[in-house]
Amino acid sequence: MRRSIASFVLMALTVFAVASIMMRSARADIVVFTAQLLASNEVPPITNADANAFGQIRVTLDTATNLFQFEWSVGNVAAPQIILSHIHEGAAGVNGPIRVDSGISPASPVAVVNGSAAFSRSNLSGAADVVTRLLANPAGFYFNIHSTLNPGGVVRGQLIRQAAGPTSGVPTLSEWGAILMGLLIIAACVFFLAGRKTSVALAGAAQSPVAQSPTNAIDWRLLAKVTLYVEAAIGLALVALSATPVDVAGAITSGLVVAFIIHLLIGGARRR
Repeated sequence: MRRSIASFVLMALTVFAVASIMMRSARADIVVFTAQLLASNEVPPITNADANAFGQIRVTLDTATNLFQFEWSVGNVAAPQIILSHIHEGAAGVNGPIRVDSGISPASPVAVVNGSAAFSRSNLSGAADVVTRLLANPAGFYFNIHSTLNPGGVVRGQLIRQAAGPTSGVPTLSEWGAILMGLLIIAACVFFLAGRKTSVALAGAAQSPVAQSPTNAIDWRLLAKVTLYVEAAIGLALVALSATPVDVAGAITSGLVVAFIIHLLIGGARRR
């Protein structure tokens, strides 16, 4: 019994280690910046109908590729269209040059509906030297959004780097594949050992062809019960974390393998 518990703990630690390594590598290259955008931050401050405009920006940077993603929203905007948005290099109170553009233009604006507008775009390229300076001094950069009423800028805010957290990144499709491969290798090893012990036990009781089949290690009823519990726990976690489709597929598939491993360990403990 103690050997079974030790085996289960070792297996759980191995699975956790594989998942942790994959998740850490997924987050390592991703940096997130945010800013509170206000019309009063503009230089000079806005005094016309857009004076009460505000907004938020989330900038996601992949430092491995120097690609940016912009996600912003604005409110209380009197102008009918947003015509530009970019990252500028400059301290608070100073107007600086554009460093990363969103691709919005007067020819392809974002419509303002009832005073609000939102925008999201990824794969925006940034120069390597700009990325280096941004990482070293985020406060030296600001995000600016421009409207038809205020083409020089309607809301603005200095960028703030966000601390990395447990939800700052998740495994990619290829990393889920690596996690699943690691689990399959573990499952194959446990299955082999469990089947071997079963064959030895059966052979000691009565010599028969059945005693040589490792499939005796599988208890289908137990497997179904363990799978139900494991997948239910995973489902609750996915809902709580608002998981993406890639994470749903990866977690559920990995859960099947984990359930198979657990059922083998429980079955082995029962046969002792």
